[in-house]
Amino acid sequence: MIQYYLDLETQVKALQDKRLEGGQIQKIYSTAWYLSLAVRTPGKTWQVYLGRGNGQEGLWLHDDPPISALRKKDNFLEYFRHHLSSCTFIGVELDRFDRILQISYQKFGRKQDLLLFWKARKLYFVHHYQEQPEAPFRLLLSWRGKAQILQGEMTDLFSCFDEVGRNKEMNHDFKSRQFQMMDELLQIELKASELKTLGSNPGYLQRKKDNIEDDLRRAQQWKKLQGLLDQGHELNMYELKVDDQKIKFEGELNPYERRDLVFQKIKKLKRGENILTERLESVNSLLTGKSIEEKVISTLPLSKPVWGKEVLNENLVSKKEEASDYRTFSFEGFQVGVGMSAQGNDQLRNKWSHKEDYWMHLDGLKSSHVIIKLPSGKIPEAEVLNTAASILAHFSHFSADWIPVIYTQVKNLKGVTGAAGMVIYKKEKHLRCPRLTTGPWI
Repeated sequence: MIQYYLDLETQVKALQDKRLEGGQIQKIYSTAWYLSLAVRTPGKTWQVYLGRGNGQEGLWLHDDPPISALRKKDNFLEYFRHHLSSCTFIGVELDRFDRILQISYQKFGRKQDLLLFWKARKLYFVHHYQEQPEAPFRLLLSWRGKAQILQGEMTDLFSCFDEVGRNKEMNHDFKSRQFQMMDELLQIELKASELKTLGSNPGYLQRKKDNIEDDLRRAQQWKKLQGLLDQGHELNMYELKVDDQKIKFEGELNPYERRDLVFQKIKKLKRGENILTERLESVNSLLTGKSIEEKVISTLPLSKPVWGKEVLNENLVSKKEEASDYRTFSFEGFQVGVGMSAQGNDQLRNKWSHKEDYWMHLDGLKSSHVIIKLPSGKIPEAEVLNTAASILAHFSHFSADWIPVIYTQVKNLKGVTGAAGMVIYKKEKHLRCPRLTTGPWI
């Protein structure tokens, strides 16, 4: 449903009459079409719904959050959660000219504002906020994509939308012929959704149990390492590999120092075994008696706001395909790609890589990004890692003979909105790889 100016004015007044000021913003959800903010006031929790654009435009008050089958996640939802969750709700104000809502809240003891503007079936937003207590205020214009530190005070945030078509001569006499309440709109969205049933096991706990069991299996490999020590096995190799466990003997180490490295590894694995055993018992107790539940989700595509490059692609630059700024190298059994710029790093990750591929970066240093492609199910061996690390060092202008790197699978990466070439990673491993002096990249 599209709310006209008079509809928005009525909804803002209804919200103001409920006296939500001073309530706490709690859980925030999203469907494909709406965002929902739970505002807790004495004796009642109100749901404030906001249209995400693309034909769903306006503000609604409702008693209930969206049902789980309609809930979806994206960067826009996570942005709201990051900035507004657990904050004090101050109020909503409507622009005197156009369909722009200013949502005010208190964070770090200061008033902060997030504004939404519905224009031509699109949603634009402006955010005036602090990242940390005592930090300077920032201003994010969604169509520019990057927040700027403000110098001085902002007295009229509505005027920020002048450059994307704020209408100061809008006719305010229009309203919807038939105003629809939020329960009706959620039913319409539910009917439009092609619901999909996921697996029937208690998903989260079962996945957690599987992960713990896999980690426990690896931790129990200390027994094989202990067996090598008990049998007096000679440790005169560069790298000892037993199942998933690897120990590198770097430098000039005597036999006692080598045995001590293995012993320290055994102690670490034993400690891990004890912790993981306790965790497994805890998860098993939670799973006991759990009924098998089917999870149903909506397959409707999310309505997304204009955020950063979207408007640039449409209005400010030609629609030619962006030139690829990365290079690839093929070897027997694997491929390596390397980004040549921040944008090239993103292209490499988004266009060339698959979620099961491996990503590599210099450990603690600024560098290019490298992607390693292997046959399905394979893990990178020392030769592959040394080759990829040498390519990484060459294109990152890193000159040392030993290369400190981190690597993880691409599925463990998350790009940072508005920051080209920047990622958040998890489950990373740390290595020092010897530099190769020959190769097609030199």
